[in-house]
Amino acid sequence: MFPESEKRTHITPKAWLIIFMNALYSVADSLCSVFVSVYLYVHSLDFNTVFIHYLMIYIVTPFAFTFAGWYAKSHDRTHVFRIGLALHAVYYAFLLYLREDAPQYAAHLGALLGVTWGFFWAGNNTFQYDFSNGMRNREYFLGMISTVNNGARLFAPLISGIIIAFAPTSHTGYRIIFSLALFIYLIASLLSFRIPHSQKGQPFHLKTALFPPKKHRDWRIILLASASLAGSFHIFHFLLAIIMYTQANSEVQVGGYASLQGLISIVSAYLVGRFVVPKTRSAFMFWGVVALSAAGFIIMWKITMATLIAFAFLRSVSLPLVGIPHTGIRFEVMQRTTSRPDERIEYLCAWEIPLAVGRILMMALLMALYAWIGEVGIQIALLILCLNRIFTYMLLRHISFVRNPSLS
Repeated sequence: MFPESEKRTHITPKAWLIIFMNALYSVADSLCSVFVSVYLYVHSLDFNTVFIHYLMIYIVTPFAFTFAGWYAKSHDRTHVFRIGLALHAVYYAFLLYLREDAPQYAAHLGALLGVTWGFFWAGNNTFQYDFSNGMRNREYFLGMISTVNNGARLFAPLISGIIIAFAPTSHTGYRIIFSLALFIYLIASLLSFRIPHSQKGQPFHLKTALFPPKKHRDWRIILLASASLAGSFHIFHFLLAIIMYTQANSEVQVGGYASLQGLISIVSAYLVGRFVVPKTRSAFMFWGVVALSAAGFIIMWKITMATLIAFAFLRSVSLPLVGIPHTGIRFEVMQRTTSRPDERIEYLCAWEIPLAVGRILMMALLMALYAWIGEVGIQIALLILCLNRIFTYMLLRHISFVRNPSLS
């Protein structure tokens, strides 16, 4: 269908190492992350405890990401990535230590995870940009990462749910899966020593990336699009887990629900990564927006097991349809905007700041709606999260080479 030069691209051994490290991260993350929100809810029976936990994550992450970006630029990007992996182990160690008292420290745990996310994603995003730099079709590499990540997530949530269900007590089950995640993160931290170190340190200048001049029109649009994401990836993740638990009262079904989304996403990510090319980015994103908007109206109508499954299907199809072209567009704009390759860290940090603003505003709205009208407020928030993707799509369509693919 497409020319071979656009259809495939060579992935180096170093790039495969990054893909493998992402897979390890995904296994550990998917074993537990979907159950952290359930764990906090089970021991508090309060949605607000979970909301506060994630609000603190979103507040702290941009500060940690910027500091980690400075360190990566002035010292070593590999250290940042490794610290992020090690801090994940520390986070789960604290959950194991606090046990049933964890909800009392929801804000503190959220702050710790915010620092963890900041370091890990500063390192990981830098690697993804560096190892896809110069590729004719970035989406192939990004599609491979997305496919491997979703593949790693395919069975882990269901396995975790089964472990919790068949353990002598649910508390024992949670301790087992948190311990497994801790162990995998420690192994990943050790394997990260195989990643080559970066060059000598350089100065870190954020101002131009965060407040771009008018001539950098495409990058200004990317920053606005970042804010429009409004935390939809992570808010969906924890909110759907709690809603499924309240419907089924079963960790097995929560894990199965997460695994179902992983199965759908891996197929979608593989197909998108294989067939999307610069001239078809807009079309792929359009259908992703349609699918996610439809999901929002379904969940707004009524929350049942059937609507939750329909929502999961449409959202899982939508994620790669929008996410892979969007990431490819963002990286290409960065490459065109930066005058030197070593400036990419500042641009990655700048992108995180409006993203955090969108997350914080959406969490504040979610908390306000829940306080005002209860569970109906959660349904409204889910619909808003879905419809936000329309604004993301409309903004990205105004990127010069998306509007005119011949410029790619």
